[in-house]
Amino acid sequence: MTEGEVSEALQMAILHKLPIVYLVQDNDWGISATGREMRAMDAYEFAAGFPGLHRVRVDGADIISSYNGLSEAFEHVRERRGPALVHAKCPLLGHHTSGVRREWYRGDNLTEHQQHDPLPRLHRRLLHAGATEEELAALAEQARATVAADWAEALAAPDPDPATFADHEFAPPAVLEEAGERAPPGPKRH
Repeated sequence: MTEGEVSEALQMAILHKLPIVYLVQDNDWGISATGREMRAMDAYEFAAGFPGLHRVRVDGADIISSYNGLSEAFEHVRERRGPALVHAKCPLLGHHTSGVRREWYRGDNLTEHQQHDPLPRLHRRLLHAGATEEELAALAEQARATVAADWAEALAAPDPDPATFADHEFAPPAVLEEAGERAPPGPKRH
């Protein structure tokens, strides 16, 4: 989306107090360029220009920070107080694009980002909270089995009917037929 399209979408969401949570995963990289090289501000700072948009900044590599920030955002929209933007600062652990290998442009930044990988951080946090390595290994195996089963089910599913691609794009309208008078009372003009 262009900046103008983003601005228009945010304005409409604020105007109509739509219950939308915008999640921005910011790894501080564009295609082969850092955020500092590409922009004057991040999404959280940009969103400050939209009064009525609830903003939350989280450490996207920390489960507790992410959970608390998203809980706050969902609570805000569920109370119908309008949209919320959650800006999650996340490490870029893989390639930003398939066209350029990360080692060619990342330099020392790659090592720094790997230190903030959320999975080892969560693993350490769970161990500190009393979980055992055996319990965590069993959970990891259960997760792998679930993903493998879901993947197999998805591959075996029939392809969707292209004629139905827009069936669930919009909610059904509340007004299905016109009712009432179309013209104000009084003499008709010709």
